[in-house]
Amino acid sequence: MPAVDLVAYVHRLTRIRDAALYDLLSDGLTHWGPHEENTALLLEAQAYKLELAWSDRITDPDDPKLKRERAQAKKAGIKPPPHPLIPPVAHRPDSLAEQRLREYIDAVECYRAGPAPEVKHLSSREFDRAMGLTAEHV
Repeated sequence: MPAVDLVAYVHRLTRIRDAALYDLLSDGLTHWGPHEENTALLLEAQAYKLELAWSDRITDPDDPKLKRERAQAKKAGIKPPPHPLIPPVAHRPDSLAEQRLREYIDAVECYRAGPAPEVKHLSSREFDRAMGLTAEHV
Protein backbone atom coordinates (compact mmCIF):
# COMPACT_ATOMS: atom_id res chain seq x y z
CA MET A 1 0.00 0.00 0.00
CA PRO A 2 1.47 3.36 -0.94
CA ALA A 3 2.11 5.81 1.89
CA VAL A 4 -0.42 8.29 0.48
CA ASP A 5 -3.18 5.67 0.62
CA LEU A 6 -2.19 4.72 4.17
CA VAL A 7 -2.35 8.34 5.31
CA ALA A 8 -5.75 8.78 3.66
CA TYR A 9 -7.03 5.59 5.31
CA VAL A 10 -5.82 6.64 8.78
CA HIS A 11 -7.26 10.12 8.24
CA ARG A 12 -10.65 8.53 7.42
CA LEU A 13 -10.44 6.44 10.60
CA THR A 14 -10.00 9.55 12.71
CA ARG A 15 -13.32 10.89 11.41
CA ILE A 16 -15.40 7.79 12.23
CA ARG A 17 -16.95 8.47 15.65
CA ASP A 18 -17.25 4.81 16.62
CA ALA A 19 -13.66 3.96 15.68
CA ALA A 20 -11.20 3.17 18.47
CA LEU A 21 -8.66 5.54 16.94
CA TYR A 22 -11.13 8.44 17.17
CA ASP A 23 -11.78 7.60 20.81
CA LEU A 24 -8.05 7.32 21.52
CA LEU A 25 -7.28 10.71 19.94
CA SER A 26 -10.07 12.47 21.83
CA ASP A 27 -9.08 11.15 25.30
CA GLY A 28 -12.31 9.18 25.60
CA LEU A 29 -14.48 12.29 25.59
CA THR A 30 -16.25 11.52 22.31
CA HIS A 31 -19.36 10.13 23.96
CA TRP A 32 -19.35 12.49 26.96
CA GLY A 33 -21.64 15.46 26.56
CA PRO A 34 -23.88 17.69 28.67
CA HIS A 35 -26.49 14.95 29.11
CA GLU A 36 -23.94 12.49 30.49
CA GLU A 37 -22.44 15.11 32.81
CA ASN A 38 -25.89 16.10 34.11
CA THR A 39 -26.70 12.44 34.71
CA ALA A 40 -23.42 12.01 36.63
CA LEU A 41 -24.19 15.09 38.75
CA LEU A 42 -27.68 13.76 39.48
CA LEU A 43 -26.23 10.41 40.54
CA GLU A 44 -23.76 12.17 42.84
CA ALA A 45 -26.53 14.26 44.40
CA GLN A 46 -28.64 11.15 45.02
CA ALA A 47 -25.68 9.29 46.54
CA TYR A 48 -24.94 12.29 48.78
CA LYS A 49 -28.59 12.45 49.86
CA LEU A 50 -28.53 8.75 50.75
CA GLU A 51 -25.30 9.12 52.75
CA LEU A 52 -26.68 12.18 54.55
CA ALA A 53 -29.95 10.40 55.44
CA TRP A 54 -28.05 7.38 56.73
CA SER A 55 -25.66 9.50 58.76
CA ASP A 56 -28.57 11.46 60.24
CA ARG A 57 -30.38 8.23 61.10
CA ILE A 58 -27.50 6.65 63.00
CA THR A 59 -26.19 9.82 64.72
CA ASP A 60 -27.44 10.58 68.22
CA PRO A 61 -27.69 14.37 68.62
CA ASP A 62 -27.39 14.00 72.43
CA ASP A 63 -24.07 12.12 72.23
CA PRO A 64 -21.52 13.93 74.46
CA LYS A 65 -18.68 13.14 72.05
CA LEU A 66 -20.60 14.77 69.18
CA LYS A 67 -21.40 17.81 71.32
CA ARG A 68 -17.72 18.12 72.28
CA GLU A 69 -16.60 17.93 68.64
CA ARG A 70 -19.14 20.58 67.62
CA ALA A 71 -18.04 22.86 70.47
CA GLN A 72 -14.38 22.43 69.48
CA ALA A 73 -15.19 23.25 65.85
CA LYS A 74 -17.15 26.32 66.89
CA LYS A 75 -14.33 27.45 69.17
CA ALA A 76 -11.80 26.95 66.37
CA GLY A 77 -13.97 29.02 64.03
CA ILE A 78 -14.66 26.15 61.64
CA LYS A 79 -17.96 26.71 59.86
CA PRO A 80 -19.71 24.48 57.36
CA PRO A 81 -19.46 25.53 53.73
CA PRO A 82 -22.31 27.62 52.30
CA HIS A 83 -23.29 24.75 49.98
CA PRO A 84 -22.79 20.99 50.26
CA LEU A 85 -19.50 19.55 49.05
CA ILE A 86 -20.62 16.55 47.03
CA PRO A 87 -17.91 13.96 46.36
CA PRO A 88 -17.51 12.90 42.72
CA VAL A 89 -18.63 9.25 42.78
CA ALA A 90 -20.01 8.93 39.25
CA HIS A 91 -18.07 7.18 36.51
CA ARG A 92 -16.55 9.72 34.11
CA PRO A 93 -13.79 9.72 31.52
CA ASP A 94 -10.40 9.72 33.26
CA SER A 95 -9.46 13.33 32.56
CA LEU A 96 -12.81 14.65 33.82
CA ALA A 97 -12.76 12.34 36.84
CA GLU A 98 -9.31 13.60 37.87
CA GLN A 99 -10.39 17.22 37.43
CA ARG A 100 -13.56 16.76 39.51
CA LEU A 101 -11.63 14.93 42.24
CA ARG A 102 -9.02 17.72 42.42
CA GLU A 103 -11.78 20.36 42.67
CA TYR A 104 -13.49 18.40 45.45
CA ILE A 105 -10.29 17.87 47.45
CA ASP A 106 -9.38 21.56 47.14
CA ALA A 107 -12.85 22.60 48.36
CA VAL A 108 -12.72 20.19 51.30
CA GLU A 109 -9.26 21.38 52.32
CA CYS A 110 -10.40 24.99 52.13
CA TYR A 111 -13.24 24.41 54.60
CA ARG A 112 -11.46 21.87 56.79
CA ALA A 113 -8.63 24.23 57.70
CA GLY A 114 -10.89 26.86 59.23
CA PRO A 115 -10.11 30.57 59.14
CA ALA A 116 -6.55 31.75 58.88
CA PRO A 117 -4.97 32.56 62.24
CA GLU A 118 -4.76 36.21 63.14
CA VAL A 119 -1.33 37.61 62.39
CA LYS A 120 0.19 39.48 65.29
CA HIS A 121 2.63 42.21 64.28
CA LEU A 122 5.46 43.00 66.62
CA SER A 123 7.84 45.88 66.55
CA SER A 124 11.51 44.98 66.28
CA ARG A 125 12.02 45.84 69.96
CA GLU A 126 9.16 43.60 71.05
CA PHE A 127 10.51 40.80 68.86
CA ASP A 128 14.02 41.16 70.30
CA ARG A 129 12.62 41.19 73.83
CA ALA A 130 10.48 38.10 73.13
CA MET A 131 13.47 36.25 71.72
CA GLY A 132 15.66 37.29 74.67
CA LEU A 133 18.07 39.20 72.45
CA THR A 134 18.10 42.38 74.51
CA ALA A 135 18.80 42.89 78.17
CA GLU A 136 16.16 44.64 80.19
CA HIS A 137 17.44 47.93 81.67
CA VAL A 138 16.12 48.85 85.07
